[in-house]
Amino acid sequence: MSTEVFSSTNFDAVWGSASDVWVLLNPDTNQWTEKIDWSLGQLLRRSLVRFEESKQPSDVLLLASPEGVPSPCVLVIRNAKIEGSEWLRALAPVLTKLKAKTATIFPPQEWRPPTLKTIAECSKGEWGLRWVEPTGS
Repeated sequence: MSTEVFSSTNFDAVWGSASDVWVLLNPDTNQWTEKIDWSLGQLLRRSLVRFEESKQPSDVLLLASPEGVPSPCVLVIRNAKIEGSEWLRALAPVLTKLKAKTATIFPPQEWRPPTLKTIAECSKGEWGLRWVEPTGS
C-alpha cells in the first residue's frame, strides 16, 4: 500500500481528515499548545505538569485524545535542543512502534517542514506526514 509522504494543510482542514497520531513539537514554545483545542489544551497542560513532576527521563509523552479530535492519540515531543530535521529522526521510531500510517505535525511557528528526501529516509515509505501551517499570529 502506498502512503503519501508529505502534505501541507491549514488548521481548519485537520479537523476534517483523520490521522493516526497528532504530534505536538516543543510544547513550551509552540503556539499550537494553546490554540489546538480547548479540551486538548487542558489535557496537555495537566499532563506536562505531571510529566515534569515525575522526572521522566524521556522527552516523549503519548496521550489519548479527547473526544472530537480526529486522531486517537497525541504525541508530545519536548526537546528544545532538537533542530532542523532532528525532531523527525526522534519521531520516526515512535511512529514505527505505534504502527502509524499518518501523522499530523503541529510545529512551532518558526520551524520549516523537512525535505521530502528526509521524510522518505526516516519513514522508509511506511508512514506520511501532514504539516499544519502556522496561523501567522
